[in-house]
Amino acid sequence: MTGLKWWQRVVLVVCLCALALPLWFAARNVHRFVDGHRTITEGYVHCDMEDDRCTGTWRLPGGQRGRGQIAGLGFEYDEEQVTGIRLYAGRDWAVTDRSDLAFRAASEVIGAAIGAALTVSVAWFKSR
Repeated sequence: MTGLKWWQRVVLVVCLCALALPLWFAARNVHRFVDGHRTITEGYVHCDMEDDRCTGTWRLPGGQRGRGQIAGLGFEYDEEQVTGIRLYAGRDWAVTDRSDLAFRAASEVIGAAIGAALTVSVAWFKSR
């Protein structure tokens, strides 16, 4: 990397630091995968047609109540007023399928690894 100009080194360091962001998201999803609980919704969910986001409430073990966005639900759950939807949830997040968390974490780690390899290889070729 000694053949790089000073500004190219700065760009390299910034790009490598930016690749830490997907790793942070992957760590968050792994934590959720391990730390979440199986539960069901309480009452009805509310879904916005415009941005396809659904929110609701659920009960966690120990009597805690969770509330927030539920990933993986479609507008039909709100439209048909479905109750008792099975979730995998924490205090302020929920997903309908636990495996989505593992898939997202894996794809974020793979994306960061590919990005790091691409960034380092471009820097290596530029330094020659």
